[in-house]
Amino acid sequence: MKLNFRKKASKERTVIKDDKKGNASAPAEPVSNKKKRQALTNKFYILVVLVAVLLIAIIAIKIVSYVGGITRVRLTDEGFTHSEKFADCIVVQGIDVSEHQEKIHWKKVKSSGADFVFVRAAFRSVEDGELKEDATFKKNIKAADKAGLMVGAYIYSQAVNTKEAEEEAEYLIKLVRRYDLNMPLVIDYELFDGGRLDQAIENEELFAASHFNDITEAFCRKVEEEGYESAIYGNVDMFTHYMDASLVDDNNTLWAAQYGGACDLEADYMFWQATDSAQAGGITGSVDQDFWYIKPGEVYKTRAKGKKKQVSVGKCSMEFEDDVIKLKNRRAEPEFEVIYDGKNLKEGRDYECGYIKNTEAGTGYLYVRGIRKYKDWMIVPFEIQP
Repeated sequence: MKLNFRKKASKERTVIKDDKKGNASAPAEPVSNKKKRQALTNKFYILVVLVAVLLIAIIAIKIVSYVGGITRVRLTDEGFTHSEKFADCIVVQGIDVSEHQEKIHWKKVKSSGADFVFVRAAFRSVEDGELKEDATFKKNIKAADKAGLMVGAYIYSQAVNTKEAEEEAEYLIKLVRRYDLNMPLVIDYELFDGGRLDQAIENEELFAASHFNDITEAFCRKVEEEGYESAIYGNVDMFTHYMDASLVDDNNTLWAAQYGGACDLEADYMFWQATDSAQAGGITGSVDQDFWYIKPGEVYKTRAKGKKKQVSVGKCSMEFEDDVIKLKNRRAEPEFEVIYDGKNLKEGRDYECGYIKNTEAGTGYLYVRGIRKYKDWMIVPFEIQP
């Protein structure tokens, strides 16, 4: 028997077609190959589109981040009238905050023009007198310092005697001891309608200016004994109708509160809380705005206790490493040396420092405060180029 072997027909056939002129055309590409090539082409286009979208997203994020860092909401002293006694001073802008501000973007706060902040660390209950820590204190104090603001802290007081004032000072010191502060610790001494301090006045437990003066000065002494600068916060009504600010200002730093565009406290004050409805970058809603008055070239006496023999920073020289100081990441923080008698002093051991007006071209200031073997504080100007 003769066996016939035939090759099995392929599912894919090569078809040769004649064109109109009778010429045979090239073999057509197999259908499966065309599908594969088209699929690869589609994948390539999809990959290109995805890469493009990713690049656009990265660029957009960077733009948003940059624009977000340069906040358009800025603090200003427009609408406020500064006392003529500060005509020779620079006006430094700052804020004070508590848990009422909730979430704060501190880098934007710095970019908005704030150079310092007083953070509420604690308060005494107006009802039962219990001392309590502010819920956002730790977060605020660390983030504000990291963002480049000068930082101080305050406690809302309801002290009705010197013992309670000292207790408040000790409580505040315990809270801030682990942090680097370059601003005062403050007793926020004010009335709360129906609160324990208000009730003590109503019951005539406190009736003389000397009572209020003694309470606030007891707080300041305790703070200074621990090496911190102190200050007393009060509104003009408290300073004039309850305390005798003309006596208190001789030995204490005053932070006066008065709204309405001006502060008419006759006593000497260094800080002014001018409004509770300011707008600042990085803060949703309103915030308290403060002004700090500093005379360039003046050496301010510190009251904080240090070593028995202390050298004033006014006798030290401050030398910047670079003659030209430029903004970097929208900040100017020049390298410098503090020198006394040929010796380079060390930050954190001999002095504390901070920067003022250092977010744009113009004149910035280095703040230096002596600690331990050194005392007093002053500011040193430097020029900033874009």
